[in-house]
Amino acid sequence: MKLLAAFLTGWVLAISSTVPVQAHTDGAMSVHEITQESAPTASFEIKKDPTGGFNVQVVTENFVWRPEMASKQHVAGEGHAHVFLDGRKIMRIYNPWFHLNTYQFATRSGEQLLSIEFVGNDHAAYTIQGLPVGTEQVVDVPSDEIQPAVKGNNQLLYGLIFVMVISLTLALIRLRQTVRARDAQKDQTQ
Repeated sequence: MKLLAAFLTGWVLAISSTVPVQAHTDGAMSVHEITQESAPTASFEIKKDPTGGFNVQVVTENFVWRPEMASKQHVAGEGHAHVFLDGRKIMRIYNPWFHLNTYQFATRSGEQLLSIEFVGNDHAAYTIQGLPVGTEQVVDVPSDEIQPAVKGNNQLLYGLIFVMVISLTLALIRLRQTVRARDAQKDQTQ
């Protein structure tokens, strides 16, 4: 029984390490509500990269990029930005330049919304009346620069089925032992 438990534990750990987790979690439980006057402003300068994807410059005013302060105490007007493609958070940036690798992040071709959201050193979003502060622009992703279609990963499903079969087998063995013990007890009393 201990061998089976060790096997199942090892198997579950192996499967869980292959299941992707959401990258770049915010960790922030609050926001930094600011006024329109003190808010950072931004615009994109986007150039198609001949080798694929886009080279993006975030032109900012009223904002200081502070990569060395990431995950530390909030200082007004400082921080980094979170980048979104089609509403999915894809990365953090700590300076005004980044490469948008469409092969890595785009799941479909065509027009998609690229956006950034300014956040403080503590990862809490800068907001004005509850709305995130940042900028956005549509990019046109070529069909030859997207992730290949990924077929469903059935490994987790197979794992759950395996665990259910093992559990059911163990339950049936235990039931059978219980019935045999009860039958043996009846035979002794007769």
